[in-house]
Amino acid sequence: MYYRKRIARVLSRLKNPCGKEQAPVLSPGSSADRNLLDGRTVLVTGGAGTIGRGVAIESAKQGANIVIVDTDDEARIGLEQDLAGYPGWVRGFNADLSRNAAAGELCETLEKENILIDVLVNNVGIQHETRSILDFHEDEWQETFATNVIGPMCLTHRIARSMVDSNRQGSILFISSIHQWVISRWASYSASKGALGMIIKELAVDLAPYGIRVNGIAPGWVAEDASGKPRRQRVAPLHQTSIRPCYIGRAAVYLAADHYSFHTTGSVLKIDAGLSLYNHLLQP
Repeated sequence: MYYRKRIARVLSRLKNPCGKEQAPVLSPGSSADRNLLDGRTVLVTGGAGTIGRGVAIESAKQGANIVIVDTDDEARIGLEQDLAGYPGWVRGFNADLSRNAAAGELCETLEKENILIDVLVNNVGIQHETRSILDFHEDEWQETFATNVIGPMCLTHRIARSMVDSNRQGSILFISSIHQWVISRWASYSASKGALGMIIKELAVDLAPYGIRVNGIAPGWVAEDASGKPRRQRVAPLHQTSIRPCYIGRAAVYLAADHYSFHTTGSVLKIDAGLSLYNHLLQP
């Protein structure tokens, strides 16, 4: 009898080791791969671009409301129309987040329209392909860091403050790159992505007490042709193709959904078909 009671106590602790609230589960009869973001509002910066579009579409498929932020009005409006058939609502805004005041202006507009963000996807980014320090241009570095680091941090500050003030346990994602670890020969770009890698860890610890998760996605080459097929990428060991943007979008859903990632923070998910593994030993 003693051992039966002891085993029962051990099994009880295994079911709930901390004695605290466990990760939310889907209701009986629901599917684990549908409506993962039902009722959640997802803001995607650079939302009309290749990766941003993939994130917006895959989030909408999971029941999310979508807020698209982009400076390309034509592409943004086109995406809004494409998302119109999904269950959630869609709103689009033109904002250049490399400007110091842009994040504040955008968040003030969201507040006026009573739009509360549950998931922020910091996707917007640029790259300059200047290779050598001998061709250094200060304005290129300033523009790269303003767009890829400072702008996202300003927006994250405002959105995180809103989440804390309204007691919402949200999710913040940064679209980084494999070049946060692997050189690209574009020093300003890889340096900005390296900064994001550390920012993700710092913010994960900073916001954990509020139940806000901070993670990242590090893609390889994301591209598809006009027919929606991946492009040839000889040095990617897996499939030898580029990454279709829908797979980055699905990764964003995974990290944003409490059902899968309730305990995940400070992580960077690499999706590159093994591209970052390639080196001279793999050459034919």
